[in-house]
Amino acid sequence: MSSYIDKVSSSMENKHNIRNVSVVSHVDHGKTTLSDHLLQAGGLISKTMAGSARALDYLEEEQKRGITIKTANISFIFEQEKEPYLINLVDTPGHVDFSGMVSQALRLVDGVIIVVDAVEQIMAQTESVIRQSMNECLRPILFINKVDRLINELKLPKEEIETRINNIIQMVNELIDQYDNSSSSKEWKVRFDKGTVIMGSALNGWAISSYSKVIPQFDQIIEFHEEDNIQQLRNDYPIVNAFLTSIIENVPSPLEAQSKRIKHITQFMDESSHQAIQECKNDGPLISCLGKMLYEDNRGIISVIRIFSGSVKSGSIIRNRRTGNTSRVQQVCIYKGQSLVTIDSVGAGNIAVIIGLKDVQIGDTLVAERDNPPNILFDQISYLQESVISQRIEPRKVSDIPKLQKNLDIFSLIKPNFHYSTDENSGEMKIHGIGELQLEIIIGEIEKAGITVEVSNPEVTLIEQMEEEVRLQKKDQLNLLEITITCQPSQDDSKDCVYSDYRDNCLKTEVKFPTEEISDLFVIGFQNTIRRGPLRNYPIRKLTVIIHNIQELTLDSLRYEIIVPLLRNAIHEALLNGKVGIFEPIYRFSINTPIHYLGPVLIVLQRFNSNIEGTDSIGSRSSIKGEISVESSLQIASELRSASDGYVFWQFDFIGYKRKK
Repeated sequence: MSSYIDKVSSSMENKHNIRNVSVVSHVDHGKTTLSDHLLQAGGLISKTMAGSARALDYLEEEQKRGITIKTANISFIFEQEKEPYLINLVDTPGHVDFSGMVSQALRLVDGVIIVVDAVEQIMAQTESVIRQSMNECLRPILFINKVDRLINELKLPKEEIETRINNIIQMVNELIDQYDNSSSSKEWKVRFDKGTVIMGSALNGWAISSYSKVIPQFDQIIEFHEEDNIQQLRNDYPIVNAFLTSIIENVPSPLEAQSKRIKHITQFMDESSHQAIQECKNDGPLISCLGKMLYEDNRGIISVIRIFSGSVKSGSIIRNRRTGNTSRVQQVCIYKGQSLVTIDSVGAGNIAVIIGLKDVQIGDTLVAERDNPPNILFDQISYLQESVISQRIEPRKVSDIPKLQKNLDIFSLIKPNFHYSTDENSGEMKIHGIGELQLEIIIGEIEKAGITVEVSNPEVTLIEQMEEEVRLQKKDQLNLLEITITCQPSQDDSKDCVYSDYRDNCLKTEVKFPTEEISDLFVIGFQNTIRRGPLRNYPIRKLTVIIHNIQELTLDSLRYEIIVPLLRNAIHEALLNGKVGIFEPIYRFSINTPIHYLGPVLIVLQRFNSNIEGTDSIGSRSSIKGEISVESSLQIASELRSASDGYVFWQFDFIGYKRKK
């Protein structure tokens, strides 16, 4: 263990030879199998286990379900031409219910490996992870996996295989071009001759790229498969060589990446902070971003941070730019599989695990505690999904209520797209998440903690949303205070909000509040208002409120009991004048079925009022794409299984809301 720490510690000093990279894809396209091979290259698992160990899927639920449901970090050393490189690898979930974890992981890295199944091609979550990667300004590498399926299952000739692969490359580049926000899309488009396209089979351990010593023709690869000579294919074209060379040559080092990324992932920064991040020096001021949080009973909150400048060690005092509060670091670690390994310090350009931080949230900007701390604020990590499913939850034992609330508080802090609510009158608790699988996993974790719970069937979260802008003046009932506000549908930019939330609600002000306490009262009033709309008491979404003027009509009128109800009444009146409507969440679906079940599956989709956008048949299977309401999706699962004798596979991807008819 000490030699591992010594190697990693020394490699952290050479910023040119650090590579921070994440593996992303649609569910079951082969991310974790690929990660096994990369770990084998670093000497962390044996060569015989690579491809089948699923070493980073160490949770019991992951092993049972065969899918990744959390992000996993690991650091290892790879030597190329006697030059050691430190690879900080982050494996991510592919299932849409855990897409928030992908968003968090991408803040920590500088490049991504996008894994695409050669048969299934570009799926809903493939597009999502490319969009997320471009939002974070990350250099992409494309791995076209499961090429063996084109040969063994679909029996495609050489020409059709080449066409299929070229189509995948073209589709990925179109998405890179569509979502790139850094003017790098031309440079970042993936190409085989540039080493940013790799193709092969992670399960069988072979891959080819422009870095392969000899690049075979597809008829040679077909011949290897027809002769069942996979071992020779693996020997001649080892997957590790293709990948590690591509990562080293194409994923930028922190020195190169940080200077390009920083303006795209910060709200503001002073010149000294900008320079410190560009220099990426251990002796610079500490500037870091919290990208992920976990919880362990014996350690408490565990914070995973990306260090952009400076270094962190045990005993360091860190200031949270969001709260202004400070915390003392109890322990600094790095990940080795599921194990945390203590290390003396971690410097700029690396990913560190910190124990001891208090009152922190994912996305927080953490800086050095000094007289003149760095003046910088990272963008909050943005999530493409929303919590659109809820379930009522109640412990069987009343005595377990405090324990349940403690667990839900922790989950709300560390799990993206999850929160819980408690009814003020009845005390009823509800858990809210992206989908049924996410809530099912969380309920399982609660019961593992020794709390037996009763849960209701899943329910859909409807929302109230404004469609037209309204400006009005409003006085409280006693004519003590008057406010002038504008309510309007929210725009994309929320950087100048006094308060914003995950539903794109935003409070802005053109008024300078007399004190911070009064500012807080307006925020509290806004928070209370958006919890329940004026039509059906559903949550409010995409509402921006601008406070133009506050006029005290009598002394001492800026009090809680006046401000909070006045702001609520004013906003509700504006909403009703602005054609507020009830909106329901919508999924985009991607369904894969054997071709002879296509007809029955289409009949089911039509019965549930789905909007079918198109079908495509490849070999013996068909894919169907379209849109469906979340409410219908909760009822359709058993029907789809029945119509296909259980052979259908589907995934739903939240795309937004539509006005309910």
